[in-house]
Amino acid sequence: MGYLFAFLVLVFSVSASEIHWLTFEKGMELARKENRPVLLDIYAQWCHWCNVMENTTYKDKRVIQIINNHYIPVRVDSEERPEINRMYNQGGLPSTVILTPEGKVVWGGIYVPPDKMVIILKRFAQLEPEKLKAIAEENEKKANRALKRFLKKDPEKPSPEYIQKVFRYIKMKYDRKYGGFYGAPKFPEEEILHFLMVYHVIFSDKTARDMMVKTAEGYMRLIDPVEGGIFRYSTTEDWKHPHYEKLLKDQSDLSVAFFELYSITGDKKFLNASLSLLKFGLEKLYSKDRGLFYNSQGADIVDEKGTLLVTGEEYFILDREERQEVVKKTGRGPKIEKRFYFSTNSLFVKALLYGYAYTGRRSYLDTALKTLEVITEEGLTERGVVYSQNIKKYFLSTNIYYLEAVLTAYQITGNTEYLETGEKVFRILKKYYYSGKAGILADILETETTTRKISFIDDTVLLNRRAVRAFYSLSMFTGRETYRDFADSIVERLPGRTDINRAIAYMVVLYPPFVAHIIGSEDRKEKFIRKVFTAFPYWNFTQFVDRNDRKTLSRIGYRPEKETVIYLCNPDLCFERLADPDRFREALFTALKNYATF
Repeated sequence: MGYLFAFLVLVFSVSASEIHWLTFEKGMELARKENRPVLLDIYAQWCHWCNVMENTTYKDKRVIQIINNHYIPVRVDSEERPEINRMYNQGGLPSTVILTPEGKVVWGGIYVPPDKMVIILKRFAQLEPEKLKAIAEENEKKANRALKRFLKKDPEKPSPEYIQKVFRYIKMKYDRKYGGFYGAPKFPEEEILHFLMVYHVIFSDKTARDMMVKTAEGYMRLIDPVEGGIFRYSTTEDWKHPHYEKLLKDQSDLSVAFFELYSITGDKKFLNASLSLLKFGLEKLYSKDRGLFYNSQGADIVDEKGTLLVTGEEYFILDREERQEVVKKTGRGPKIEKRFYFSTNSLFVKALLYGYAYTGRRSYLDTALKTLEVITEEGLTERGVVYSQNIKKYFLSTNIYYLEAVLTAYQITGNTEYLETGEKVFRILKKYYYSGKAGILADILETETTTRKISFIDDTVLLNRRAVRAFYSLSMFTGRETYRDFADSIVERLPGRTDINRAIAYMVVLYPPFVAHIIGSEDRKEKFIRKVFTAFPYWNFTQFVDRNDRKTLSRIGYRPEKETVIYLCNPDLCFERLADPDRFREALFTALKNYATF
């Protein structure tokens, strides 16, 4: 035995009542030196079952003894280390993984109760290193075979038939009683709503509309009636039993989706749902000192050592006064994850900009632009936006979400600096994040695609779908076909047999979003922008150009106008010239429905 291992054995014998977790790098280094398997625990501060496992399984004396005697214990925060989470996540949190000293997966699961954990740990502790290696190699072969089937080899042109195939798939899995897909747990996924929205608007499909509305109503059952904000998922198919984490990402994406539903249906319950999510983010997660938003509110009340004091199931069923009494007695509320990530902050900037457009509340706009300024100043480099001020790593998701934020800021304000930043981010994505081998955008170090759908792990196809839509907007804002051509090349290489995100990307190509070029005077800018933007922002981009900005007008092919007017166009032709913004919504939806007759 090496000196370091002998030292650790001494430490463990003195303090065998706890597990001495190591960081990923230190743990893997020690495992290689001592040729011992690794027990990897991936958790999140907001995760209820992580708290349960910490307070049961990892407090069990039998489990502690086996881990200390036979394994190198490694613990990773999934939010701080998204690259490790993506690599080793087993389909949820906590992820419990046994690794070889080389970092290959021997066994993996999610929450493991104490008795089962004892059996699993004993089983693999008894195996020789070569046997563990053989198991890991076979697991890797299976994963590679799945990945090979998932990735495309040859480009494939988008087709209407594929979109119809995905719609049939959604109908087949659709829960007609409660909305969303059959089964449990149920996650409020924005891509289902967005597919159904676009499909309904273009094809005037009543079934798609009914599915869209019922699914959104199901999602709304996850909104906390006391404090606002939407919970992460439902443990039951009827959406009535939430899992009580509230993530900034979910508040952002779903508030935007509810705003867009309101634009289609005119039903104010969707508007109110959006505002509830924004209110929660501003009241519970916003740090005025930093001008940024914290990442999450956890499910449970825990102390500084992680001891579970009050579960989410006990706390969140209480009314406001009862919750206040619990907070008073314990001296704390559900844990706020006081970390700032530029990816999720970019998403909430976008949501706040939507909030301003739909309500006219200046505070939304001011907060959004202040947060965007902080992200830009602290995070944007020549290689993209870093993950956080303290974590100088680059991820595809951060940069796509930031691109969406700056392009939304451009639409809402008309400030060309945001458009210029968007063009810069495009160049960065193309240079540093494009995988020539896969033909799609991927993370810098490796092409990561996941065949598992995990709501809190960014799916590669989803990110590429979002990028494609953003690139189309850049093309229409600038008159440059290169953005559209690059987007089209990505769409042709998207993997997945029956994938909702791939289908949305196909829609972008086959039935492209419109752009409303508003040309006019500054004094009418706000009225026209808000009227146009709120018609259906998911499938209509808004661009205000000052009548005296001859450079921009020349780039997009227009002349100065005496009055403020709107040109409604898709990437190939224009449909309407309007001087009355009140007529815009009807013109947009009429033009979108025309796609079905082409």
